[in-house]
Amino acid sequence: MPFDFEGFKPAYEKWVRESLPDYRAGNMKEIVKKYPFIAPDDIPWTAYNGQPSDQTFALATSGGLYLKDSQTPFDTESIHGDVSFRQIPKTVRQQDIGIAHLHYDHSLAEQDMNIVFPIQRFVELEAEGIIGKLTDTHYSFSYVNDAVSLAAKTVPEFISRIKAAGVDVLFLVPV
Repeated sequence: MPFDFEGFKPAYEKWVRESLPDYRAGNMKEIVKKYPFIAPDDIPWTAYNGQPSDQTFALATSGGLYLKDSQTPFDTESIHGDVSFRQIPKTVRQQDIGIAHLHYDHSLAEQDMNIVFPIQRFVELEAEGIIGKLTDTHYSFSYVNDAVSLAAKTVPEFISRIKAAGVDVLFLVPV
């Protein structure tokens, strides 16, 4: 099912106008109830094909992770969220990671980033030969309400990078 930008955009703009006071007051449960979610008629799943030991893997999380010393945190002030992404290297360490996402409890992820971004587990799988290769670059998103900008701008750039890296399997970790 193609994304219906024309149908979603007016519903989203109305939601923003009506929800902004609740958003500013921190009433997230109320605004989520009113969000104009898109319910597709079909789900474009692709069946897994191949042997993991012969394939290239990458990770993507919506956990709001960024590199504290070199990247700008995600925008957590806007009701629209932040449609950008951050590149996270395969060699990232726990102490390198910051979290900019207001819609989940960070306490466990701050103790072990593998809760929301299992990079160390995938490095182990690569070392054991269970997966063929883990790309050098992985990705983090934060929360996004502006699905139109995400789909129109960010997703094509993200897909281009994934394809350029020769990724066979993208492991998504929704938060």
